[in-house]
Amino acid sequence: MASGSATANKIERAHQMYREGKYRDALDYYTDALSMAKTKPQRIALHSNRAACYLKLHDFSKAAEECTSVLELDYDHTGALMLRAQTLVTLKEYHSALFDVSRLIDLNPSSEVYRNLQTRLKTQLESHLLRYPKKKQSLKKKKKKTITRTKQNWKKTRKNKKIVITMRKDSKVEKMMLVNLKT
Repeated sequence: MASGSATANKIERAHQMYREGKYRDALDYYTDALSMAKTKPQRIALHSNRAACYLKLHDFSKAAEECTSVLELDYDHTGALMLRAQTLVTLKEYHSALFDVSRLIDLNPSSEVYRNLQTRLKTQLESHLLRYPKKKQSLKKKKKKTITRTKQNWKKTRKNKKIVITMRKDSKVEKMMLVNLKT
């Protein structure tokens, strides 16, 4: 019971730091609590809280990674999908963001919010491709490796690689491409 109490104390302290605007300190406490977390819901909540801290610190790539960690634990977590889509838009990774929004629509087909977001994203993507046509060509020249990620087989990417989602077969399998950024 002592370890459960210690975890709860760390989490409460992290929440307090977050409320006070001390996001780096909160992040440290959430990280400590995560190492002691025993249940899946606890780990999901802690990764979500870490994502919120990274957002406040304007570290959008780490926020997206934390959302991915949540999705590794709960493939259909709509909050993590929405947050990751928003951070990917900030990072101008429109294809990946569009994929997340498509998954959100698969989970909740009647949502007008998700449909409007999908329409805006498609417009942004088209605009971005018209503005930066060379970026698409340079992507083809980079070394590519295709992997398949399933609900049970998620793998974290290296820091020197960028995830580009290229295709979706169904709601359980993603076809992804790892693009080496150090070329």
